[in-house]
Amino acid sequence: MTSKDGKVQVNIVTTPVCDVLRLISAMTDADRCKDSPELETLTGRLQKQLRPRLLANIERLFAPGCYPGIGLLSLIEEGYAQEVPTFLQALAEMPLNDLAVTLLGFGRIYRGNLPLTKDIGELLADREKLVEHIRANMSVSEDKIEGLADIIINTAETRDDLAELIEHFWYIILQPEAEKRFQLQQETAEQCRVRLNEIGPVRFVTGLTNLHLSEKGGLYEKYILAPNSFDGDILTAIENREETGLILAFNRDQAILKNNRDEPEEQPVLDTAELANIFNILGDKTRLEIVRALVERPHYGQELAKMLGISNATVFYHLSLLEKTRTVHLERIEHRVYYVLDTPRLRYLLNQASAFLLG
Repeated sequence: MTSKDGKVQVNIVTTPVCDVLRLISAMTDADRCKDSPELETLTGRLQKQLRPRLLANIERLFAPGCYPGIGLLSLIEEGYAQEVPTFLQALAEMPLNDLAVTLLGFGRIYRGNLPLTKDIGELLADREKLVEHIRANMSVSEDKIEGLADIIINTAETRDDLAELIEHFWYIILQPEAEKRFQLQQETAEQCRVRLNEIGPVRFVTGLTNLHLSEKGGLYEKYILAPNSFDGDILTAIENREETGLILAFNRDQAILKNNRDEPEEQPVLDTAELANIFNILGDKTRLEIVRALVERPHYGQELAKMLGISNATVFYHLSLLEKTRTVHLERIEHRVYYVLDTPRLRYLLNQASAFLLG
């Protein structure tokens, strides 16, 4: 299906490759698995059953903070990604330079990883230059840089390790349930179609991601929705290979599939004391600047502190007060915790104040 609203195009892709990559990445992040009872149970069992070699490669290629294996999601919209065998064949035939670029593309939209400014062949030929590129352009912690450089330099070995993981997780773990999981993906895809028709592509993708990506000049021109078959509301986003669109791989229990986030739940009328307390919190210059920033898109705490020129401790103090008004809440996006503005709640409070003052 393709939907258009202005310049925004939305495509829906269903593929078992998405399930495979979701399950592998879930193995390294127990906290995120708490949002998915199915994944929590399955990964707990697999931690005890998988060979040490497989577990080591999962940790090396999919760990929070440095997960180049997730770069493979950028290939989801390619025709060969519809089935696992054809995906594996394409992976085996992919030029190593192309694979290196793909692996370096992980997390760019959330972590500020910049596009390659040098020829990838030049970086692969000079480890020192590659390390310099990673340190300068990718938000990877210092202790992960050398390991990531090894992964990229040894691209052929990395490809073999990724293929081994994909083969094991598909043929041994997921293929026996392939029919059921295909059906779950199709049901989620149909929910997406219904909601796209109800609220339009722009409201759907912004509601799904809750992230406006101002550094990209607003919305992408294209979004690829890739539902997987697992429960919970985990979402992973990555740019496509051309960096022209955003691929959204997500579990099937996303709130936007069930409710219109622009419609606030019915809330009680606030008395004078409650209104005064809330607006006393909101009536601070720094907190108003925080709210204004969150109108544009969600931010993590350190990012807000840098934007406003204040310390981390100060920004977290102000955010804790805003949380008390329920205008701001925490949301886990990828491997970071972001502060998100509850626009319907803020609008409700403003309406309450207007009704109280103007009658």
